[in-house]
Amino acid sequence: MAERPELQIPPFPGMDPYLEAPDIWPDFHDAFAAALRADLNVFLPNPYYARLQKRPELGIILESGSLHRIVPDVTVMRYPQEKAFPGGMATAVLEQPRTQVTAGVEVRVHTDPFQHRFVEIRDTERGHKLITLIEIVSPSNKQPGPDRRAYEAKQEEVLNSDANLIELDFLRHGRRLLPYPELAAAVDSLNADYLVLLNRASLRHGNWMDYTLYPVNLREPLPCIPVPLAGDDPDVLLDLQIAFNRVYREGPYVRAVDYTAVPPPPLNDSDAAWVNERLRAAGFRREE
Repeated sequence: MAERPELQIPPFPGMDPYLEAPDIWPDFHDAFAAALRADLNVFLPNPYYARLQKRPELGIILESGSLHRIVPDVTVMRYPQEKAFPGGMATAVLEQPRTQVTAGVEVRVHTDPFQHRFVEIRDTERGHKLITLIEIVSPSNKQPGPDRRAYEAKQEEVLNSDANLIELDFLRHGRRLLPYPELAAAVDSLNADYLVLLNRASLRHGNWMDYTLYPVNLREPLPCIPVPLAGDDPDVLLDLQIAFNRVYREGPYVRAVDYTAVPPPPLNDSDAAWVNERLRAAGFRREE
């Protein structure tokens, strides 16, 4: 392992691809949601406020026809003692019903769900009505399985309401959560590593729905986006990169991430070379 620099300065100008690892992502997800909540509560005018909410997430995906957990916990298994047959024979013929239960394999699994955190902006003058929802996409949301279905159900609920929706997808792996073919085609044409989507409730007209897309590539900073409020109230600016930098500085990532390894998922050759240069300059890797 290379020596770690003392200052926890992000080695990249924007998103850190190493934070996409399933075992690192939950901590970053929670911390980033909290940072967005904090920044919004500094700049939101009365009567608006931002709060954290959460829903259970299993972290389970469907892959190759079977369900499995993205972040596997240590599974404890206890096998029964093997008993040899009398006389060293490999098999025996049963002539009487047995009076003892056949020994099974005991398995202990982790059943507690993750908590998927998101940010809500509400209005005290409208009975704490939901004005804008900010979702942060998790790894299991982008794979087939129960967590994707839960996200899509919430997405549909908000798009059919009078609340605004902001979706932050800082994950390169998996299928994006795009509910309309035209939207998916537009996003595909951008060929971006990361994506922020803004859907304003005021721009939903019958069969038409307008989106503002903020494509982000690995080498670029995260965008500063407008957060819509209700009625004619002006948008509030939210600088995602400033929030990210604070989360990184205050987090465990310098110690928790192995920057000598390949980030998940792997990068193309050009980006891999760029990442290597950034990490060498930041002191995370030694000169070759």
